[in-house]
Amino acid sequence: MLAEHLKDTQYCGVPGNSILDAAATIRDTIAFAETEKVPLCVLSIDFKNAFDNIAHEYLFRSLSRYGISDLFKTGIKNMYEGASSFVQINGHSYGPIPIQCGVRQGCPMSMVLYALYLNPFLNFLNRKIAGIKIGNRTRPTAIVAYVDDVTIFITTAANLVIVEDAINIFEQAAGARLTPRKSKALAIGGWNTTDTIRGIEYYQSVTILGVTFWATTRQTMDDTWARLTGKVRLQAKKPYDKDACIAHRMRYANICLLSKYSSNIASP
Repeated sequence: MLAEHLKDTQYCGVPGNSILDAAATIRDTIAFAETEKVPLCVLSIDFKNAFDNIAHEYLFRSLSRYGISDLFKTGIKNMYEGASSFVQINGHSYGPIPIQCGVRQGCPMSMVLYALYLNPFLNFLNRKIAGIKIGNRTRPTAIVAYVDDVTIFITTAANLVIVEDAINIFEQAAGARLTPRKSKALAIGGWNTTDTIRGIEYYQSVTILGVTFWATTRQTMDDTWARLTGKVRLQAKKPYDKDACIAHRMRYANICLLSKYSSNIASP
């Protein structure tokens, strides 16, 4: 079900999509715009407290539009409808306070529910903005999302207006709130940086999904390898502070490096 509805834009929780695919798609799009000198704005947007601001009413309506069974929808509604909380101050409880938005932290369903909640916004943009068609790919690349980490590829000032209107509508309908201060823009291929949206600033580099992207492939590659080799050198020095033979030191260094690498890749 997720693959059917989310496969075009969402890279989390969809079979065949991964965080590495998302980062590679962003890299390829920037490289293509740089090589072909296509003016491009890479817009990385941040929604404030994304999981906490999900409007329940909008979420339940969205689930109905996906054709999800009534039994499943009833189970989700039972988890959240009528939910309340109490606040304890100096030993005294105050409440109940009705909870009408947000999904539970640590719940395995929360990530899936957020992806379904965000999907109408992503689909609208995917239909309305041009994006970039790379090589023999059947469809242009306009959106790359990994849960709430959304990257939009804008090629014209008119598309910038469409994105701003879509954000305004999504905020009003779904309870989302854009954070311009945490959102960032990256100009590629001669993009006019006087074209802005919501006061979002342009930066020389933008970090998305743990990878720092620059306006050129060379800068991105140099920065990525400099960070990686720096971590390797730092980690390789640590075993020499331990009282162990050379074989144990090498094994310790390898385990630490693999652990660090895996955690970096897994972090959204």
